[in-house]
Amino acid sequence: MSQDALRRFGRADALQSALGLTPETGLGIAAIVSFAGAIEYHLERAIWRMRGVEPRGVRPDTDARMVSDLIAMLEREAATRDGEAGRLLRTWCAAARAGFTVRHNIAHGVPGRIGDTLAYMRNPRWEGEMRKREFGDFWANPHALDLVREAMATLLRIIAALSGDGADPSAIATAAALRAVGDARSVLGEFASQNYNPSFEKY
Repeated sequence: MSQDALRRFGRADALQSALGLTPETGLGIAAIVSFAGAIEYHLERAIWRMRGVEPRGVRPDTDARMVSDLIAMLEREAATRDGEAGRLLRTWCAAARAGFTVRHNIAHGVPGRIGDTLAYMRNPRWEGEMRKREFGDFWANPHALDLVREAMATLLRIIAALSGDGADPSAIATAAALRAVGDARSVLGEFASQNYNPSFEKY
C-alpha cells in the first residue's frame, strides 16, 4: 500500500494547523482521553473490591455498562461509608461525573478553531435541529488543558488505589487525597458547566 496518496489527499498537517491542534494541545488532549480510559477500567475493579465480588468465571453486572452507570454504582457504595472514606468516595464520584462530561465533549465533539483556540462542540444545533442530548463544549486552551489533565490524573490515582487488592478506602482518604479530589471536583465542575466563561480564568 502506498502512503503517498493518503498524504497528498488527506494533508493531515494542514488540517491540524487549521484547527489549532498543536503538538502541545494534542498532548494534553491525549492525556485527558487516556486517563479517562484508565479511570473507567479501574472504576469497575474498585466496585468489585468494595462489594467483595470475585469475578473469575462469571460475567459481573458491571460488564458493558456506561461509565455513568459505574459511577452510580460507586455512589451507592459511598452512601454506605461513613467518615473520610465516604467523603472521599462521594467527592470522587461528583468529580468523575464532571470529568467524563469534559471527556465526552472532547471525544464526541466536532473540533473547530475560534480565534487562536481549538474548541470542541458536542451536539450543536447549527441547523435548527432537535437533539436528544444537551449541548456541550470544551475550549482547549493551554491553561484549561493543564487544569483538566491534572484533575483527571488525580481521579485516576485515587481510583487505581481503590481498585487494588485489599484496598482500604479509609487509609486512602488522606488529607492530601481529600484536598486534591476536592480541587478536582471544583475544576472539572467548572469546565463541564455550560455557564463556564472560557475568557475568565478563575484558577
